[in-house]
Amino acid sequence: MFKKKIGKKGAEGLLETIVFLILNMIFFVIMMLFAYNSGTQSFIYEQAYAKQIALLIDNAKPDMVVMVDINELIPIALKKNRAIEKVFVVDEKTNEIKVSLNPTGGYSYKYFSDNSVKFEIKEGNLLITIGKKGVDNEKL
Repeated sequence: MFKKKIGKKGAEGLLETIVFLILNMIFFVIMMLFAYNSGTQSFIYEQAYAKQIALLIDNAKPDMVVMVDINELIPIALKKNRAIEKVFVVDEKTNEIKVSLNPTGGYSYKYFSDNSVKFEIKEGNLLITIGKKGVDNEKL
């Protein structure tokens, strides 16, 4: 007898509510992921070590070897199933250091030096070998 029709205004209101709920769910999922990563402190360690290594490279002179203690990072990387040899990466084309404790993501930081940089991990330490670009540094 009494049929209520949903007009255009009712359909628009329903669509707006659905879009609003979906956007809120996406926002909260992103916030939870950020909180989880912050809670494990891997993000903080990635930032700190990337910046520290970039500053060391900028202040180093050719033919220097700098040693950085990474004993704090080893348990975190192993907990996240990340090989310690893959945590530190240098991209000499873009002059960028990337520290990645998680299998995906990581933190990159640029350095300004025009020297060649090589990483080597020995006994809980990261050895950073600085050399002149274009010169073979295998004898160091």
